[in-house]
Amino acid sequence: MEEQNIFQASRKRLLLSWYIDFLLFITVWELLSYFLNIKDSVPFWAPYAAFLAVRTISYKNMGSIGSTFMSIDKDSMCVKEDIFKRENWLTILLGVLLILEGSKQLVRWTQAFVSQPAFGFFPDETTQIIIHLAFGSLSIVAGYWFLISLISALLSWELWGPVVEQMVITRREIQGLPVREGEIELMQSIMPQGSMIAIVVVIIAMVFSYKRFKAC
Repeated sequence: MEEQNIFQASRKRLLLSWYIDFLLFITVWELLSYFLNIKDSVPFWAPYAAFLAVRTISYKNMGSIGSTFMSIDKDSMCVKEDIFKRENWLTILLGVLLILEGSKQLVRWTQAFVSQPAFGFFPDETTQIIIHLAFGSLSIVAGYWFLISLISALLSWELWGPVVEQMVITRREIQGLPVREGEIELMQSIMPQGSMIAIVVVIIAMVFSYKRFKAC
């Protein structure tokens, strides 16, 4: 297996990892403050101090979610060569924005509850809270998918050829048909490029529709 070079994580990458950690920490903080009813009894600086303490202590022992999302090794503070050379900052930006929106969805109902339509009707308060929590969680998962899936596909780029060939042969065997001339080559030219095109199309659609849905 070819040995990979490693590159020092940039300041932007490190800052984004801290930002993701802060978003997830403050989400948990807001939910706990709401359920424990202590939001008005702690000073404004308390969550920031708590975040710095928790992040510093936890990072030394097990890293952080933000650094994992940004593919930063906690010990060397570096990024592998394949990720460094092939990363796409558009997907990273979209991923972080989805995590931001998801974290806001998770706690928005604790700050000012306003009845909102969902799936064509106005749900009761409990159902609407569940919907907020579900949408927020799904948005964070989607953000993680955008941060990781492209990197995964790129790292596996050279491995797709024989896999696609075997997929075509297996499918034709199940159908009881011979492999058509040029079929394997055609499918190899589509995968994984086709999946990458699909990701790009989704990103473009999200960029153009984000303002519209945000205004709803």
